[in-house]
Amino acid sequence: MHTFCAACYSGWMERSSLCPTCRCPVERIRKNHILNNLVEAYLQQHPEKCRSEEDLRSMDMRNKITQDMLQPKIERSFSDEEGSSDYLFELSDNDSDTSDMSQPFLTCRQCPGYRKDMSHASWITGPPPDEGPGKPPGEGPSTSAEASPATTEPEFRCPPQGPHVICTCCLQPMPDRRGELTAQQMSSQQCLVCQRPFCHMYWGCQRFGCQGCLARFSELNLTDKCLDGVLNSNNYESEILQNYLSSRGMSWKEMLQDGLQAAQRGVFHLSDCRINGSAVLCFCCGLRAFKELAYKYRESVPASELPAAVTSRPDCYWGRNCRTQVKAHHAM
Repeated sequence: MHTFCAACYSGWMERSSLCPTCRCPVERIRKNHILNNLVEAYLQQHPEKCRSEEDLRSMDMRNKITQDMLQPKIERSFSDEEGSSDYLFELSDNDSDTSDMSQPFLTCRQCPGYRKDMSHASWITGPPPDEGPGKPPGEGPSTSAEASPATTEPEFRCPPQGPHVICTCCLQPMPDRRGELTAQQMSSQQCLVCQRPFCHMYWGCQRFGCQGCLARFSELNLTDKCLDGVLNSNNYESEILQNYLSSRGMSWKEMLQDGLQAAQRGVFHLSDCRINGSAVLCFCCGLRAFKELAYKYRESVPASELPAAVTSRPDCYWGRNCRTQVKAHHAM
């Protein structure tokens, strides 16, 4: 329910899939008709507050939100016996009373009658590649940096009005095959921990700048900045870990592999016993698990392998739960 100017949010969504206010994953986008009506009524009473024509043109040019990015069309009959006013929040910008359907009707690239010109081209960059035998018909190129090869059989087609889920990252629909793909982890459609759906491992996420929103924990692309503040957001302690790894020529990926092996041997114990190298995680849950693993790794480093300036420091009374460690002078 957080509201933003479309022109401003267009620039933000190219850099992040999180909400600018609460930093939670954005599940859907839609127009705020109530706020738009209030603004319109206000400007009618105060015309001097209107933006200039030049400003309006500039904002329209920066607005990259297209109709196909908005909340998928939901047609609902007002004769439903639910006795609820929730329809005020469920109807989309294309509200219609021509149908008596009470369930969302979504189409994806594996639905019968899907047309290639219905693809969300505004989310895709670069010329379309040659479609290989492993890609479903009508699939556009994925912008994911390390997308896993599509394992979905090309002959699969969604049943008429079959169930769909919305990818948490790119907000595009895909067939809901989570039940039948449970044993095929390379085709997983949801995170093991948060259970949110993602399309990256199914056919490649199409959000611009996606680095791989769903993958096995051992293969998750956490980027080289994952070590910044990795230890309880304590930059000083995190820098000690980075220097330790650098002195041994290790990267964060090698530390992750060593940590996973230690967890498999029972040396490290994670709070969630389901997490291992093959566990399918989203970026957020994977980063959270990586931080816990990094803490275990730093904890296991012998004091003899650390500089004297690190080991000679006095201990903080509050220890790992200290709420002041985000301040540089106390972190030291």
